[in-house]
Amino acid sequence: MPHEFPGNSLTASPRVFCAGPWDLRPSHKQASLSSRDIGALVREALLSFHSGNTYGCKSVLTPHSDELTSLIGDQAKPWPESGERLNWKLSTLTAVNQKHGAVKIVGSNAYNRRAGQPRSQSTLLLFDKLSMQPLCIMDGTEISAARTGAYASIAAETYRPGVDGLRVFIFGTGAVATRAIADLMAHCGERLDRIYVKALTDQSVTALVDAFSEAPCSVIAGCAEDLAICHLVITATNAATPLFRSDEVAGDAIVLHLGGDETPRPLIRETLLLGTVACDDVATVASRGSQSLALYFSRQGLSLNEEKARYDIANFYPHMPLPAHATTSRCLVTCVGLPALDLQLAERIHDMCNERTHPTAPS
Repeated sequence: MPHEFPGNSLTASPRVFCAGPWDLRPSHKQASLSSRDIGALVREALLSFHSGNTYGCKSVLTPHSDELTSLIGDQAKPWPESGERLNWKLSTLTAVNQKHGAVKIVGSNAYNRRAGQPRSQSTLLLFDKLSMQPLCIMDGTEISAARTGAYASIAAETYRPGVDGLRVFIFGTGAVATRAIADLMAHCGERLDRIYVKALTDQSVTALVDAFSEAPCSVIAGCAEDLAICHLVITATNAATPLFRSDEVAGDAIVLHLGGDETPRPLIRETLLLGTVACDDVATVASRGSQSLALYFSRQGLSLNEEKARYDIANFYPHMPLPAHATTSRCLVTCVGLPALDLQLAERIHDMCNERTHPTAPS
Protein backbone atom coordinates (compact mmCIF):
# COMPACT_ATOMS: atom_id res chain seq x y z
CA MET A 1 0.00 0.00 0.00
CA PRO A 2 1.52 3.40 -0.99
CA HIS A 3 2.43 5.86 1.72
CA GLU A 4 -0.37 8.33 2.36
CA PHE A 5 1.60 11.58 2.41
CA PRO A 6 -0.03 14.90 3.45
CA GLY A 7 -2.54 16.41 1.08
CA ASN A 8 -2.79 13.29 -1.06
CA SER A 9 -6.55 13.04 -0.44
CA LEU A 10 -9.45 15.15 0.72
CA THR A 11 -12.30 13.69 2.78
CA ALA A 12 -15.49 15.70 3.22
CA SER A 13 -18.58 14.94 5.30
CA PRO A 14 -21.39 17.26 4.23
CA ARG A 15 -24.47 17.87 6.31
CA VAL A 16 -27.73 17.91 4.37
CA PHE A 17 -30.86 20.04 4.53
CA CYS A 18 -33.67 17.50 4.94
CA ALA A 19 -37.30 18.49 5.55
CA GLY A 20 -36.63 22.16 5.06
CA PRO A 21 -33.87 24.71 4.79
CA TRP A 22 -33.39 24.92 8.57
CA ASP A 23 -33.58 21.17 9.26
CA LEU A 24 -29.87 20.44 9.03
CA ARG A 25 -28.87 16.86 9.73
CA PRO A 26 -25.69 14.82 9.43
CA SER A 27 -25.65 12.78 6.23
CA HIS A 28 -23.43 10.02 7.71
CA LYS A 29 -21.73 9.89 4.33
CA GLN A 30 -18.21 10.80 3.29
CA ALA A 31 -16.65 11.58 -0.07
CA SER A 32 -12.94 11.14 -0.66
CA LEU A 33 -11.12 12.89 -3.48
CA SER A 34 -7.50 12.20 -4.39
CA SER A 35 -5.13 14.96 -5.47
CA ARG A 36 -5.51 13.58 -8.98
CA ASP A 37 -9.31 13.95 -8.73
CA ILE A 38 -9.05 17.47 -7.34
CA GLY A 39 -6.70 18.56 -10.10
CA ALA A 40 -9.06 17.22 -12.77
CA LEU A 41 -12.03 19.03 -11.22
CA VAL A 42 -10.12 22.31 -10.95
CA ARG A 43 -9.14 22.05 -14.62
CA GLU A 44 -12.78 21.47 -15.57
CA ALA A 45 -13.87 24.42 -13.44
CA LEU A 46 -11.34 26.83 -14.97
CA LEU A 47 -12.37 25.85 -18.49
CA SER A 48 -16.05 26.15 -17.59
CA PHE A 49 -15.47 29.58 -16.05
CA HIS A 50 -13.55 30.96 -19.00
CA SER A 51 -16.11 29.57 -21.46
CA GLY A 52 -18.88 31.32 -19.52
CA ASN A 53 -20.70 28.13 -18.47
CA THR A 54 -19.86 28.86 -14.83
CA TYR A 55 -19.91 32.39 -13.50
CA GLY A 56 -19.68 34.08 -10.15
CA CYS A 57 -18.39 36.89 -8.00
CA LYS A 58 -16.29 37.54 -4.93
CA SER A 59 -16.83 40.19 -2.27
CA VAL A 60 -14.63 41.08 0.68
CA LEU A 61 -15.44 43.11 3.78
CA THR A 62 -12.33 44.27 5.65
CA PRO A 63 -12.63 45.95 9.07
CA HIS A 64 -10.24 48.80 9.80
CA SER A 65 -7.13 47.54 11.57
CA ASP A 66 -7.59 49.98 14.48
CA GLU A 67 -10.84 48.17 15.32
CA LEU A 68 -8.72 45.28 16.60
CA THR A 69 -7.65 47.37 19.59
CA SER A 70 -11.25 48.12 20.51
CA LEU A 71 -11.97 44.38 20.63
CA ILE A 72 -8.95 43.06 22.51
CA GLY A 73 -7.18 46.07 24.00
CA ASP A 74 -3.49 46.92 23.97
CA GLN A 75 -2.45 43.31 23.41
CA ALA A 76 -3.24 43.98 19.74
CA LYS A 77 -0.17 46.19 19.57
CA PRO A 78 2.23 46.06 17.86
CA TRP A 79 0.79 44.71 14.65
CA PRO A 80 1.85 43.44 12.16
CA GLU A 81 4.35 41.02 13.58
CA SER A 82 6.83 38.76 11.80
CA GLY A 83 6.13 40.39 8.44
CA GLU A 84 2.63 38.90 8.14
CA ARG A 85 -0.47 40.70 6.88
CA LEU A 86 -3.33 41.02 9.35
CA ASN A 87 -5.61 39.89 6.48
CA TRP A 88 -8.73 40.50 8.62
CA LYS A 89 -11.73 39.91 6.39
CA LEU A 90 -15.12 38.35 5.87
CA SER A 91 -15.46 37.14 2.28
CA THR A 92 -18.15 35.53 0.17
CA LEU A 93 -17.50 33.64 -3.06
CA THR A 94 -20.62 32.89 -5.09
CA ALA A 95 -20.88 30.82 -8.27
CA VAL A 96 -23.51 29.17 -10.47
CA ASN A 97 -23.14 26.50 -13.18
CA GLN A 98 -25.60 24.40 -15.18
CA LYS A 99 -27.07 22.54 -12.18
CA HIS A 100 -26.02 24.14 -8.92
CA GLY A 101 -25.02 27.26 -7.08
CA ALA A 102 -22.52 27.58 -4.25
CA VAL A 103 -21.59 30.16 -1.65
CA LYS A 104 -18.37 29.99 0.32
CA ILE A 105 -17.98 32.19 3.39
CA VAL A 106 -14.44 32.86 4.59
CA GLY A 107 -13.49 34.38 7.94
CA SER A 108 -9.83 35.32 8.38
CA ASN A 109 -7.60 37.13 10.85
CA ALA A 110 -3.89 36.48 11.35
CA TYR A 111 -4.33 37.53 14.99
CA ASN A 112 -6.01 34.13 15.49
CA ARG A 113 -2.56 32.55 15.62
CA ARG A 114 -1.96 34.21 19.01
CA ALA A 115 -5.02 32.36 20.32
CA GLY A 116 -3.91 29.05 18.81
CA GLN A 117 -6.66 29.15 16.18
CA PRO A 118 -6.46 28.78 12.39
CA ARG A 119 -5.89 32.06 10.57
CA SER A 120 -8.68 31.30 8.12
CA GLN A 121 -11.75 29.06 8.06
CA SER A 122 -14.37 28.53 5.34
CA THR A 123 -17.95 27.28 5.20
CA LEU A 124 -19.35 26.06 1.88
CA LEU A 125 -23.03 25.73 0.94
CA LEU A 126 -24.39 24.02 -2.18
CA PHE A 127 -27.76 25.00 -3.69
CA ASP A 128 -30.09 23.54 -6.30
CA LYS A 129 -29.97 25.95 -9.24
CA LEU A 130 -33.68 25.93 -10.17
CA SER A 131 -35.17 26.36 -6.69
CA MET A 132 -32.10 27.96 -5.10
CA GLN A 133 -32.85 25.84 -2.04
CA PRO A 134 -29.85 24.64 0.01
CA LEU A 135 -28.79 21.02 -0.47
CA CYS A 136 -25.86 20.66 1.92
CA ILE A 137 -23.30 22.51 3.96
CA MET A 138 -19.70 21.47 4.48
CA ASP A 139 -16.42 22.69 5.93
CA GLY A 140 -14.74 24.48 3.05
CA THR A 141 -11.34 25.09 4.66
CA GLU A 142 -9.54 22.05 3.25
CA ILE A 143 -11.48 22.32 0.00
CA SER A 144 -10.15 25.87 -0.40
CA ALA A 145 -6.57 24.81 0.19
CA ALA A 146 -6.88 21.83 -2.16
CA ARG A 147 -8.33 23.79 -5.08
CA THR A 148 -5.73 26.55 -4.69
CA GLY A 149 -2.88 24.03 -4.50
CA ALA A 150 -4.04 22.53 -7.80
CA TYR A 151 -2.86 25.65 -9.63
CA ALA A 152 0.71 24.36 -9.17
CA SER A 153 0.60 21.50 -11.67
CA ILE A 154 -1.55 23.50 -14.12
CA ALA A 155 1.13 26.20 -14.22
CA ALA A 156 3.87 23.61 -14.72
CA GLU A 157 1.96 21.81 -17.49
CA THR A 158 0.94 25.02 -19.25
CA TYR A 159 4.22 26.92 -19.19
CA ARG A 160 6.74 24.05 -19.13
CA PRO A 161 5.10 21.16 -21.02
CA GLY A 162 7.35 18.17 -21.52
CA VAL A 163 10.18 19.49 -19.33
CA ASP A 164 11.67 16.73 -17.19
CA GLY A 165 13.68 17.15 -14.02
CA LEU A 166 11.40 19.91 -12.73
CA ARG A 167 12.71 21.70 -9.67
CA VAL A 168 10.21 23.61 -7.57
CA PHE A 169 10.69 26.16 -4.79
CA ILE A 170 7.77 26.76 -2.42
CA PHE A 171 7.53 29.57 0.11
CA GLY A 172 5.21 28.44 2.90
CA THR A 173 4.41 25.33 4.91
CA GLY A 174 0.67 25.79 5.49
CA ALA A 175 -2.31 24.02 3.98
CA VAL A 176 -1.98 25.57 0.50
CA ALA A 177 1.74 24.77 0.28
CA THR A 178 1.08 21.20 1.42
CA ARG A 179 -1.67 20.75 -1.14
CA ALA A 180 0.52 22.24 -3.88
CA ILE A 181 3.22 19.66 -3.17
CA ALA A 182 0.69 16.81 -3.25
CA ASP A 183 -0.80 18.20 -6.47
CA LEU A 184 2.58 18.34 -8.19
CA MET A 185 3.34 14.77 -7.16
CA ALA A 186 -0.04 13.59 -8.47
CA HIS A 187 0.15 15.34 -11.85
CA CYS A 188 3.87 15.81 -12.56
CA GLY A 189 5.31 12.94 -10.53
CA GLU A 190 7.75 11.42 -13.03
CA ARG A 191 8.84 14.85 -14.24
CA LEU A 192 9.77 16.13 -10.77
CA ASP A 193 13.35 16.27 -9.59
CA ARG A 194 12.91 17.84 -6.16
CA ILE A 195 10.88 20.39 -4.20
CA TYR A 196 12.55 22.99 -1.99
CA VAL A 197 10.61 24.52 0.92
CA LYS A 198 11.30 27.72 2.83
CA ALA A 199 9.22 29.37 5.54
CA LEU A 200 9.33 31.79 8.45
CA THR A 201 10.54 29.15 10.89
CA ASP A 202 12.94 26.26 10.47
CA GLN A 203 10.67 24.14 12.68
CA SER A 204 7.75 24.32 10.27
CA VAL A 205 10.02 23.44 7.33
CA THR A 206 11.45 20.46 9.20
CA ALA A 207 7.95 19.23 10.08
CA LEU A 208 6.80 19.43 6.45
CA VAL A 209 9.94 17.75 5.12
CA ASP A 210 9.52 14.93 7.64
CA ALA A 211 5.85 14.53 6.69
CA PHE A 212 6.84 13.99 3.04
CA SER A 213 9.81 11.74 3.84
CA GLU A 214 8.18 8.72 2.16
CA ALA A 215 6.69 10.63 -0.77
CA PRO A 216 7.80 9.75 -4.33
CA CYS A 217 9.70 13.03 -4.77
CA SER A 218 12.35 14.56 -2.52
CA VAL A 219 11.07 17.48 -0.43
CA ILE A 220 13.95 19.34 1.23
CA ALA A 221 14.65 22.58 3.05
CA GLY A 222 15.58 25.36 0.63
CA CYS A 223 17.65 28.52 0.77
CA ALA A 224 17.88 31.60 -1.44
CA GLU A 225 20.67 30.09 -3.55
CA ASP A 226 18.34 27.27 -4.65
CA LEU A 227 15.98 29.72 -6.37
CA ALA A 228 18.41 30.09 -9.27
CA ILE A 229 18.00 26.45 -10.33
CA CYS A 230 14.21 26.13 -10.01
CA HIS A 231 11.74 26.07 -12.88
CA LEU A 232 8.71 26.91 -10.73
CA VAL A 233 8.60 29.26 -7.72
CA ILE A 234 5.39 29.24 -5.66
CA THR A 235 4.51 31.83 -3.02
CA ALA A 236 1.91 30.47 -0.60
CA THR A 237 2.21 32.63 2.50
CA ASN A 238 0.50 35.54 4.19
CA ALA A 239 3.61 37.70 3.89
CA ALA A 240 3.28 41.48 3.74
CA THR A 241 6.52 42.07 1.82
CA PRO A 242 8.38 40.32 -1.05
CA LEU A 243 9.91 36.95 -0.21
CA PHE A 244 12.84 37.10 -2.63
CA ARG A 245 14.77 39.40 -4.93
CA SER A 246 14.15 39.34 -8.65
CA ASP A 247 17.81 38.60 -9.39
CA GLU A 248 17.65 35.47 -7.23
CA VAL A 249 15.16 33.75 -9.55
CA ALA A 250 16.16 31.83 -12.67
CA GLY A 251 15.79 33.68 -15.96
CA ASP A 252 13.25 31.13 -17.20
CA ALA A 253 11.31 30.62 -13.95
CA ILE A 254 7.54 30.59 -13.58
CA VAL A 255 6.49 32.50 -10.47
CA LEU A 256 3.10 31.30 -9.25
CA HIS A 257 1.73 33.86 -6.79
CA LEU A 258 -0.91 32.45 -4.42
CA GLY A 259 -0.58 34.75 -1.43
CA GLY A 260 -0.40 38.42 -0.51
CA ASP A 261 2.18 41.08 -1.35
CA GLU A 262 5.01 38.61 -1.90
CA THR A 263 6.42 39.31 -5.38
CA PRO A 264 9.13 41.95 -5.98
CA ARG A 265 8.35 44.93 -8.19
CA PRO A 266 11.31 44.42 -10.59
CA LEU A 267 10.07 40.94 -11.48
CA ILE A 268 6.55 42.23 -12.06
CA ARG A 269 7.86 45.02 -14.26
CA GLU A 270 10.04 42.62 -16.28
CA THR A 271 7.27 40.09 -16.92
CA LEU A 272 4.81 42.84 -17.83
CA LEU A 273 7.22 44.14 -20.49
CA LEU A 274 7.70 40.57 -21.75
CA GLY A 275 3.95 40.05 -21.96
CA THR A 276 4.17 36.91 -19.80
CA VAL A 277 1.78 37.86 -16.98
CA ALA A 278 -1.47 35.98 -16.36
CA CYS A 279 -4.19 35.77 -13.67
CA ASP A 280 -6.76 33.08 -12.94
CA ASP A 281 -9.13 35.98 -13.66
CA VAL A 282 -7.80 39.49 -14.25
CA ALA A 283 -11.03 41.19 -13.19
CA THR A 284 -11.18 39.28 -9.90
CA VAL A 285 -7.52 39.93 -9.07
CA ALA A 286 -8.05 43.62 -9.85
CA SER A 287 -11.21 43.80 -7.75
CA ARG A 288 -9.57 42.12 -4.75
CA GLY A 289 -6.66 44.57 -5.02
CA SER A 290 -4.53 42.99 -2.28
CA GLN A 291 -1.91 41.02 -4.20
CA SER A 292 1.41 42.19 -5.60
CA LEU A 293 0.27 42.53 -9.23
CA ALA A 294 -2.77 44.70 -8.47
CA LEU A 295 -0.79 46.68 -5.90
CA TYR A 296 1.98 47.31 -8.46
CA PHE A 297 -0.48 49.40 -10.45
CA SER A 298 -2.51 50.95 -7.61
CA ARG A 299 0.64 52.26 -5.93
CA GLN A 300 1.27 54.23 -9.13
CA GLY A 301 -2.29 55.56 -9.24
CA LEU A 302 -3.12 53.10 -12.03
CA SER A 303 -5.55 50.20 -12.39
CA LEU A 304 -4.81 46.59 -13.34
CA ASN A 305 -8.08 46.45 -15.26
CA GLU A 306 -7.22 49.56 -17.26
CA GLU A 307 -3.64 48.45 -17.97
CA LYS A 308 -4.30 44.78 -18.83
CA ALA A 309 -4.63 45.36 -22.59
CA ARG A 310 -1.41 47.38 -22.73
CA TYR A 311 0.57 44.47 -21.29
CA ASP A 312 -1.46 41.59 -22.78
CA ILE A 313 -2.28 40.26 -19.31
CA ALA A 314 -4.10 36.99 -19.92
CA ASN A 315 -6.64 34.87 -18.10
CA PHE A 316 -4.98 31.66 -16.91
CA TYR A 317 -6.48 28.25 -17.66
CA PRO A 318 -5.11 24.81 -18.66
CA HIS A 319 -3.05 24.87 -21.86
CA MET A 320 -3.85 28.50 -22.57
CA PRO A 321 -2.27 30.03 -25.70
CA LEU A 322 1.15 31.37 -24.77
CA PRO A 323 3.42 34.01 -26.28
CA ALA A 324 6.12 32.32 -28.36
CA HIS A 325 8.84 33.12 -25.81
CA ALA A 326 6.82 32.24 -22.68
CA THR A 327 8.37 28.78 -22.36
CA THR A 328 11.87 30.26 -22.20
CA SER A 329 11.26 33.52 -20.32
CA ARG A 330 10.19 34.44 -16.83
CA CYS A 331 6.44 34.28 -16.31
CA LEU A 332 4.22 35.55 -13.50
CA VAL A 333 0.88 33.88 -12.72
CA THR A 334 -1.28 35.47 -10.01
CA CYS A 335 -4.21 33.44 -8.68
CA VAL A 336 -6.77 34.85 -6.25
CA GLY A 337 -8.96 31.72 -6.12
CA LEU A 338 -12.21 31.58 -8.10
CA PRO A 339 -15.68 30.67 -6.76
CA ALA A 340 -16.11 28.33 -9.74
CA LEU A 341 -13.51 25.99 -8.26
CA ASP A 342 -15.28 25.71 -4.90
CA LEU A 343 -18.56 25.00 -6.69
CA GLN A 344 -17.02 22.25 -8.80
CA LEU A 345 -15.59 20.42 -5.78
CA ALA A 346 -18.72 20.87 -3.65
CA GLU A 347 -20.88 19.56 -6.49
CA ARG A 348 -18.71 16.48 -6.91
CA ILE A 349 -18.69 15.76 -3.16
CA HIS A 350 -22.48 16.05 -3.05
CA ASP A 351 -22.89 13.78 -6.09
CA MET A 352 -20.56 11.16 -4.62
CA CYS A 353 -22.54 11.07 -1.38
CA ASN A 354 -25.81 10.75 -3.30
CA GLU A 355 -24.39 7.91 -5.40
CA ARG A 356 -23.67 5.97 -2.22
CA THR A 357 -27.24 6.50 -1.01
CA HIS A 358 -28.87 5.79 -4.38
CA PRO A 359 -26.48 3.53 -6.32
CA THR A 360 -27.17 2.99 -9.99
CA ALA A 361 -28.96 -0.32 -10.58
CA PRO A 362 -26.97 -2.87 -12.62
CA SER A 363 -28.07 -3.10 -16.25
